[in-house]
Amino acid sequence: MKRSPEREKPNANTPPVGLPGLPVGSLVRDSATGREGTLRDVLLYRPAHEPPGPDARPARRLAFLRSVCGGREWTTEPDQVVPAGREHPGEVTEPGRAAGAVNRQAD
Repeated sequence: MKRSPEREKPNANTPPVGLPGLPVGSLVRDSATGREGTLRDVLLYRPAHEPPGPDARPARRLAFLRSVCGGREWTTEPDQVVPAGREHPGEVTEPGRAAGAVNRQAD
C-alpha cells in the first residue's frame, strides 16, 4: 500500500520547502536578531543529544538561515523570518516603493 505524500517522513532526499512566499534561497531577515541571510530550510528539529522516546520533548519547527557572506548557520522561529527590507512580519510594501521608505514632502 502506497502512503500519501502528506504522511511521508522527511529524509535526505526530501527537497527543502521554505515558507509561504519565501522559497529556499530567498534573502530574508531574522526579526528576532536583525541579522540578514538566505533561507536554507524550515523543518522539525530535535537536537541530537535528546534521545527519542515517550518522555522526549516534541520536535520544534525551526527556520535555518545562513549569512549571505557565508559563515555559521543559525536558527530562528519561522514566524520571525521576513523578506529582507521589511521591519516586521506581515508588513506590506506598496507596489513601486522600497520597503522602509519614508514619505517625504518637498518644501
